Amino acid sequence: MFKTGYFYHFLTASVFIGMGIYFITLNPSALEIRGINPIWFGGILLVWGVFRGINGYLMMRKRRNAGNEK
Repeated sequence: MFKTGYFYHFLTASVFIGMGIYFITLNPSALEIRGINPIWFGGILLVWGVFRGINGYLMMRKRRNAGNEK
């Protein structure tokens, strides 16, 4: 089975944050044509990216501290 680690979380966080910034600033008309508010959609992508990044950081910290236990 495919195991997700902190690298996967950091990678997907950067993708979601990049897509959010893209839809909010660079190409909001791509969503407006379809009747989607680009601020809300991009904001949700940004929040999800930050959430993924925090999870990746916590996984990385947990993995580094696992060897320090007595």
